Amino acid sequence: MSVELITVLMFASLFISLFMGLPVALGLGGTAVIFALILSPHTLLAAPSAFFYTPWQSILVTVPLFLFMGNLIRFSGIAEAAYDSAYKLIGHLPGGLAMGTVKVCTLFAAITGITPPATITMGQIAYPSMMKYKYHKGIAIGAIGAGGALGALIPPSVPFIFYGLLAKESIGALFLGGVIPGLLLATLYITYIGIICKIQPHMGPPIPPDERFSVKEKVASLVAIWPFIVLVFLVLGVIWMGVATPPEAAAFGAGGALLINILYRRLTWQILKDSLDITVKLSAMGLWILIGANLFVNVFSALGCQAVVTSVVLGMPGGDIGVLLMMMLVIMILGMVMDDWAIIMLVTPLYVPILNELGISTLWFGVLFIVNIQIAYLTPPFGFVLFWIKSIMPKDVNMGDIYRSVFPFIILQLIGLSLVIMFPQLALWLPSTMMK
Repeated sequence: MSVELITVLMFASLFISLFMGLPVALGLGGTAVIFALILSPHTLLAAPSAFFYTPWQSILVTVPLFLFMGNLIRFSGIAEAAYDSAYKLIGHLPGGLAMGTVKVCTLFAAITGITPPATITMGQIAYPSMMKYKYHKGIAIGAIGAGGALGALIPPSVPFIFYGLLAKESIGALFLGGVIPGLLLATLYITYIGIICKIQPHMGPPIPPDERFSVKEKVASLVAIWPFIVLVFLVLGVIWMGVATPPEAAAFGAGGALLINILYRRLTWQILKDSLDITVKLSAMGLWILIGANLFVNVFSALGCQAVVTSVVLGMPGGDIGVLLMMMLVIMILGMVMDDWAIIMLVTPLYVPILNELGISTLWFGVLFIVNIQIAYLTPPFGFVLFWIKSIMPKDVNMGDIYRSVFPFIILQLIGLSLVIMFPQLALWLPSTMMK
């Protein structure tokens, strides 16, 4: 059997197993084991390494710590206080509550590293508030979805940790690389909301004059967001100043989130139990996917399939930019049907040799990758953010409403991705400046 046919069959078997509903880790690992047994049993020697070496990589300590921090913050009441601050500061503007939602999601992203906490929390807080003031569903849901997706890009991003581990790229540099693109996307969302609500006031009417707040009340509301500032410094500041490594910073962040819950008098045994439960489940899922992906890639390479993929990709028309665009397209298509962590763990080991062959920065590509993953979060039919939103919306909101709501924001994400492709310094300037 030719290597080309083996390559096609391996990918086909993998996708069939995923469409059948098998867990991603089982689909990846099971496909690898079956093809190894049939074609080259000795390649199964890679299995012990995948099982025992993978979980012991020290950088993976950051994953449960960041997840624990994010889950604690979700229950702490900080999000409610931050949204109240945004409500008082800019609620009088057309679309102000939707813009405030994006801003709070941006802050939330900077202390959680994943998308569910911001998406679910802001859906529960912001959506009823916007409906109270007669906001259009499209703006309300779109702002929550797009803002929540920023958790994948703005550091401390868990997807960056997995990508950096597989691409052997600095986690600190990736965190820095995600800052400007993340803020760029947030700015695009806020600008769009402001313009559309100014042109069509019914989309996001300002709060009535009799409910607006004094300057003193607005200034006082800013004090409520101090925990965000402290946690951002604990997590990102100590990394950028060289005081701590990412695992140490994650420990600082988790400890800080625990302390904030205590200070807010929100910490209960139930909150602690729920936070630990979600953290353990998500961490275990990530580790199993990583183990399965490592096994798949090891067998895939041992059978000679990696060389086939590399030669096909390098043969794409359009030179380096053509190859890069093709890679982005593949990631985008996978995002419509696969989990984001699975995409990172499957695609990164296949793409990194090609990037090295072409001399393309793995740091720049990593930022492009995670910006693209954000698009996957909002892209039907499998966008995770879409289902999280549906789970917390009232019964009168259907999936069609959600799909229509996020469409303009997908366009904005594509614009943001295009800008980072055209201007690589958007991703590379901050790491080059601060990682010297």
